[in-house]
Amino acid sequence: MTAGGGIFQDLSDVCFAPFARTAPAHSRPVSRARDAKPALKDIVETDIGPRLFQFHHESIAVAPPESRPAREDIERLARLVIGNDEAATAAHFEKVCAQHHAYATLLAYFVAPAARLLGEFWEQDICDFFEVTVGVGRLQAFMDRLATPEPLSAADARRKVLLVSLPGETHLLGIRIVAKVLEAAGWDVTVEEQAPAEHNARTAAREWFGVVGVTVSAEARVELAARTVATIRSASLNRHVAFMAGGRALVEQPELALRIGAEAAGFDAPTAPFLASHLLMRQTAMM
Repeated sequence: MTAGGGIFQDLSDVCFAPFARTAPAHSRPVSRARDAKPALKDIVETDIGPRLFQFHHESIAVAPPESRPAREDIERLARLVIGNDEAATAAHFEKVCAQHHAYATLLAYFVAPAARLLGEFWEQDICDFFEVTVGVGRLQAFMDRLATPEPLSAADARRKVLLVSLPGETHLLGIRIVAKVLEAAGWDVTVEEQAPAEHNARTAAREWFGVVGVTVSAEARVELAARTVATIRSASLNRHVAFMAGGRALVEQPELALRIGAEAAGFDAPTAPFLASHLLMRQTAMM
């Protein structure tokens, strides 16, 4: 991983992240897109996702729900990383790692949901911003300690993805986890954090990418995301480059992808390899 400074016709074609936390019931508007979310979760988790992963890498298996870290282990990790007992935190992390989960499973179904819980704790006043910052730092350190698997031989040199966080975004752990999961799935990943759109565009003009992922934390940043997508698309060496949009804003309103100009909405660590592979296959069909 390196680091540097045709849109769907209606919402039924937009991909939604099946594993992301939904907004509280009182803040969720009723819409066709929202009603479709549970059904799409079942389809992606039990059918589309595993088949796309298998198609590209027979050696990587998608862990079924019963083979993932337990919910109580995730909650315990989230509470420990904001506490004062570092020894207990490390011991719990090592205990779950010793259960022989795959690298991508630990990132997508242990570290990532624990990070999301920290955000929920903050919203519920269970902890303050300083504790969340410390907790995220500890999760980042645990993530870096995980042994990266041997790189897989790339059967398709087009599996190159550029991940972009917009200027001013402060929640960067999520995009870093996504990057590591994509790398584990055999993607060549470039991450650009908080760089201006013109910098992202120069990268896309210099190097061929099949997919670009953009994270958006709030609806107020959608117009900036749209300008970023348009700027990258117009400069891209790949004239058929596909975009997927993720982040909290897309979890709560996946239809924002249409305003952003992305072909898929709501990617997160578990779904990123599936959505990116799907977009690449659709792109190949258009060539």
